[in-house]
Amino acid sequence: MRLFLFFAARTIPAFIITFVVFSMVRVKFFSHRKINSSGFREFLLSLFAGYLAFLVIMLFTPNSYIANSGINLTNENFDFVGNFKDRITSGAWGVNLVPFRTIKNYIKYSGFLHTMTNVMGNVIIFLPFGIFVAEIFPKARSLSKILVITFFSSFFVEFIQFFIGRSVDIDDLMLNVLGSVIGYFIWKKNLRFKFAKKKRKKLKKTEMAKIDKKAEF
Repeated sequence: MRLFLFFAARTIPAFIITFVVFSMVRVKFFSHRKINSSGFREFLLSLFAGYLAFLVIMLFTPNSYIANSGINLTNENFDFVGNFKDRITSGAWGVNLVPFRTIKNYIKYSGFLHTMTNVMGNVIIFLPFGIFVAEIFPKARSLSKILVITFFSSFFVEFIQFFIGRSVDIDDLMLNVLGSVIGYFIWKKNLRFKFAKKKRKKLKKTEMAKIDKKAEF
C-alpha cells in the first residue's frame, strides 16, 4: 500500500500537469498541426502525453530513491534492486536475459498478490500504449507495427533502467509487449468503433454550429 501511495502521489500530479501543459503548448505553438486533426484526437494526444509522464515516473524512479523514502524493497528471497537472491549467486545480478526466469521465480518465491502485482503490472501498465498508438497514429494501425513500436519502446526503458539502479529483465520487455498487444486488440475489436462514433457526433455538432452561424448573417 505504501508503494502504491508513493507512486500515486507523484504520477497523478505529473499526469495532470503534463496534460494541461501539453494542451497549452499544442494550442500556442503548434496550431498549424491541428488543421488536419480533430478535437477528439487533440484530447487523446494530451492524454497520451500525460500517460507518458506517468510511465517515466513509474519506470525511471531509482530504487535507491524509493528505499530512501522509507519503503522496504527487500524480503527473504528478493534483493534491493529487484533481483531474486539466487540470481546474485549465479553471477547475473542486475540483469536477466533468460525468458520466463523472473516469472518462474515470482511463482516460486513470492506470494500470490506480490506475483500478480509485479507480473500483471507489467502487462497492465502498457495496455494504454497499444490503444493510444493505434488510435492517434493511423499509420501504426497494424499488429506488426504495434509489436515493433512497443518492443523498441520497452527496450529503451530497460536500457535506461540499467544505468539508474533498476533491474533489467527480458521478462519485463515481453510482458510490456503483451500488454500493448492486448490494448491494440481491445482498440481494434471495440474501442475504435466507439471512438469513431464520438468523432462523428462531434463533427456533426461542428457542422451544425457552422450552419447556425451562417444563418445568423
